[in-house]
Amino acid sequence: MDSVYKSYSPALLRDCVSISKLDDIRSYIAASYAYYHNQAKVEEYVSQLQYGPEKGNQYFRIARSFENANDLAQTERFAKLAADSVMGYLELNPAGVSPASILASSLVLLTEVLEKQRKYEEAIRWLTDRTEYCSARNRAGLLSLKADMLVKAAKYNEALDTYTAVLKARAGGKVVEQKMKQAYVAWHGADTLGFEAYLSDIKARIAHEFSDSISKSTLKSKAPLFELKDLDGKIVKLADYLGKVVVLDFWATWCVPCKASFPAMQKAINKYSADTSVVFLFIDTWEYNDSMEKEIKEFLSKKQYTFRVLRDRKDEVVKQYGVDGVPAKFVIDREGYIRFSMKGFNGTDEESVAELAEMITLSR
Repeated sequence: MDSVYKSYSPALLRDCVSISKLDDIRSYIAASYAYYHNQAKVEEYVSQLQYGPEKGNQYFRIARSFENANDLAQTERFAKLAADSVMGYLELNPAGVSPASILASSLVLLTEVLEKQRKYEEAIRWLTDRTEYCSARNRAGLLSLKADMLVKAAKYNEALDTYTAVLKARAGGKVVEQKMKQAYVAWHGADTLGFEAYLSDIKARIAHEFSDSISKSTLKSKAPLFELKDLDGKIVKLADYLGKVVVLDFWATWCVPCKASFPAMQKAINKYSADTSVVFLFIDTWEYNDSMEKEIKEFLSKKQYTFRVLRDRKDEVVKQYGVDGVPAKFVIDREGYIRFSMKGFNGTDEESVAELAEMITLSR
């Protein structure tokens, strides 16, 4: 490994980009040595890392290698280094993995290794201090992780409050509700009837807050017009649906959260199956292969989804709508204005359908 590094060094020391690439090589070599418990070599290559914006990623790579080598102390050390190193670069938007994503991944790894050492309080402190700096799509998961640690630390009341925050972030579901039940019983005793009333009250309050917030939404921007072909080659024009409420769902075949949202979307389609004033269009985008029609048709058939899928082959429509991650949904009113937009998928199918139904009602 040393000889490989030396062969690359002279050619790569010319500019900032090359320094970044050289650091990649250094960190991969350090990670290899970490797996084989060669601490001296790890330190040798880590001491040569130069490019600040990438150090968090490099440290995280080494931390994962130590994790695979079952070295808890060094995993903890490098996960902390990764979480600390990205803090000065959170505003950057690099082409690769963002510093905020590295921070979230580092917090997850750090929490796992601290949990194995029963350092629950320390895990809680890290999650409390750093979660707010992570991207919105990662915060809910980190909140849930924090709640788990609060339960481990026997702080059941705080855990319930944190799980409630997870529900408010639409990242709940049966697993979170079961964890809430366990925390409730640990705090109050075996009063399961009391928990059901407690949970129902929380859900009612969250639903009321959601209804109140969307009713006050001021979003109203003209929906970009487009023409795309469906899976059978028929051209579909957004302009043809003026006078109807249109729900656009941007997705991709490789997107796990997209597919997780589909049962709820099918239920929404079923709900409005007799209502011709509401249209659902699923826009497949960001694919690696231009010829996906057969694969998509087989997927829809297997799952019994009745989706009208359009192909955004050139990724033009997804750019028009400013989508930066899938799934992404837009509700367009009868006059052709975007009234609501949503990113990702969290919560239960029933919650998702109910929320979408409210948006559709307000867009009529």
